[in-house]
Amino acid sequence: MHFQMATATILSSLLALVFAAADSPSWNDDQGCSSPCMTSQDAHHAAINFQTLITDYSDSLADTYLAPDFIDYSDSVTELINGACAGPQPLGEPTFPSLDAFKEGQGSQPSIPFEILNVWYSCDTVTIRWRSAQTPQIVTGIIVLETVFAPSGDQFPWKISAVYSEFNSGSWLVNLGVFQPSNCTAPA
Repeated sequence: MHFQMATATILSSLLALVFAAADSPSWNDDQGCSSPCMTSQDAHHAAINFQTLITDYSDSLADTYLAPDFIDYSDSVTELINGACAGPQPLGEPTFPSLDAFKEGQGSQPSIPFEILNVWYSCDTVTIRWRSAQTPQIVTGIIVLETVFAPSGDQFPWKISAVYSEFNSGSWLVNLGVFQPSNCTAPA
């Protein structure tokens, strides 16, 4: 009797796993993309490549890491460009609508401290949680990188085609000296 109960328990556990696996979409089906899919190493390279564009920018690195039809969306960056004012760049629109626009904008910036805290990925998308240890306020944010499979012969098999980035632009404006909080109750 004990043997039959143990066998029945094992069998029901195995069946539960089989049905759970059958109900789970495959990696490609879940993401709606076709082969090939990004590996963990590919995702890590894409995250590091983007980090390098922030910490040690050059036009040649942008050409290496970014797709020719690259586009960047970030209301947080737009807020910095606008200096916390209502323009000239509209919120909700691409911050850098082309690779050339990104190169012009990022190329005029000083190196920014940028630490990767977490990386998650799917077939063709990498999400990065990051921190910039600036003073007086630390800035933390999230970046989603859409990637495309690069032509054969490229150093990295995946190029970044789109960026969606948001972070605490209020803290960044404080760090730049653009915004001075006046109603804080916490000690400085």
